[in-house]
Formats: sequence, C-alpha cells, structure tokens
Amino acid sequence: MINFRYHLVSLTAVFLALTVGLILGTAALNGPAIEAFESNIQSLRDSNEQLRDQAEQLEADLEDDQAFAEAVAPSYLAGQLTGRNVLVVALPGADTAYVDGAVEMLGYAGATVSGRLSILDDFFDPAHTGTLGDLAETTTPDTVTTPVTYDGVTAMSYVLGAVTTGEAAGATVAITPGDITTVTTGLSDLGMLTVEVTPTGVADGVLILAGPGSTDSDAADRNAGMVALTTEFAADDPTVYAATTSTGDGNPIKILRTDHADTVATVDNAALTQGQIAAVAALADYVNTNTVDHLGTGEGASGLLPAAA
Repeated sequence: MINFRYHLVSLTAVFLALTVGLILGTAALNGPAIEAFESNIQSLRDSNEQLRDQAEQLEADLEDDQAFAEAVAPSYLAGQLTGRNVLVVALPGADTAYVDGAVEMLGYAGATVSGRLSILDDFFDPAHTGTLGDLAETTTPDTVTTPVTYDGVTAMSYVLGAVTTGEAAGATVAITPGDITTVTTGLSDLGMLTVEVTPTGVADGVLILAGPGSTDSDAADRNAGMVALTTEFAADDPTVYAATTSTGDGNPIKILRTDHADTVATVDNAALTQGQIAAVAALADYVNTNTVDHLGTGEGASGLLPAAA
C-alpha cells in the first residue's frame, strides 16, 4: 500500500539525486567556466582601456584644434566687420566663457560692441507673458508702434529690438538714451534682463548666443519664445543665432533652420572656438553680402565656415 512514508522517501531520493547531479556538474564545469569568465573580464578591461585611450586622444586633438583656431582667428577675421556696430544678446544657457570668446572674435573682426545684454529665464516663462505685454505697452517710445499681438514675448522683443538697434519694422527710428533706459530698466526690475554693456541704440548686426534650448516642463513655450525674440531682431538687422548644439526635440536652432532659414543665420557649435569664429564670420557674411549661412556640425549645417568668395 502506497502511503505518506513512501511519498516522502521518493521525494527525498529525487532531491538527493538532484543535489548529487549539481555537485558533479559544478565540479566538471567549474574550471572551464571560471576560465571563460576570467577571459571575458580581461577582454572587457582591454576594451575599456582602448576606449579610454581613444577618448583621451580625441580630447587632445580637440584641444589642439581649438588652439589652432584661436591662433588663426585674428588673421582670418581681420577687417570683416570694421566700422560695424554689433549688438550681443545672450540667452539662458549661454555660458559666459563662450560669450566672452565670441566678443573677442568680434574684436578681431574690427567690430564695435554697441551693447551686450543677457536675457534671463523669467523672460521666457509662459506665466509672465501678460506682464511682458503690459510692460511693452508702457515702455514703447513714441517713435515706435507696438505690434498687435497677444504674445508678450513677441511684443517685448519687438520693443527691445527697436530701442537697442535703432530700427523697427525695417525702418530707422529716433531712439534716445532715455528710451533705452526705460525699456532695459523695466526688464531688469522684473528680473528678466541684465545689462552688461549699455546699448547705444545703433546696430548693423545682432549676435544672439544661446545654449542647447530649454528641456523643462515648459520647454515648448520657452523655445518658441527664443525663436520669437530672434526673429524680431532679425526683422530689422542681420542676425546670427549661435547655440551650443542643434540636437534635441524643439531645439530653437532646428526651428530657425526649418522656418526662418532665409532670414536668420545659425551656428550650432558656439561653445567651441571654431564655432565662435564661425558665428562672427557668418554675421560678416550677412552684413556685407546679405548671405545667410548655416554653419557647424549638426543637421542642416552646410560647413564649418562660410564658403570662400
């Protein structure tokens, strides 16, 4: 008669057999398995060391390239913007170091920086569009007509462009130092603007320097605001938008290259010395020959520098 004791003995025999099989299998495979495992580990170590060496070499090559670019910049850019006034506008994400580098390149080209502004994050906060619209109405000079728009960023960008460049709607307008102060102080008081060099109200071209664009929860609105500001300046003066990259969904440089390729020049590697040279060269090309270049290494770029004349 089959009873509980029989089942217990049978189950014990099964588990004992499995245990013996595992022990024998482990003993038989232990040596080859460990050897194969150690071989794979060593192969990964060798591969990592090779990749590390390659990365270090690429970094060294990049440093050499930038050092060479810095060395040739004065002779390459010499005279390209002599006698020209350039307004420099930095957007959120634009590192001070590369903005300073671009300003240095403008000096090599013979340009005069007629103003340097830093637009702060709050300017592009969609929650502040009403505030910007109200400020545009109260600070617009009598010689400038405020555009009809419900977008505060667009309205304020139009007014800011008018007082800092001396042009509005494609025409020269009379701007006084008081007009400039009224607008810039209004924005500064709201924490939306920092004035690095007070604008003179005259500009032959505008160099806008930006980071990678916004990626936060309001990214679409903020990036659209950066595009709107750029196009408002570009409506009156040759304008270059130089950013650190063209990658990422909604990146302003992608939108500019798609929708405003004929009116805004772009550079997508402005964090590098080469990109700063390209930004100034592109502005010179636009100011002097009305040629709109798209330079850099990303999608939509035609080359690193403007084509030789």
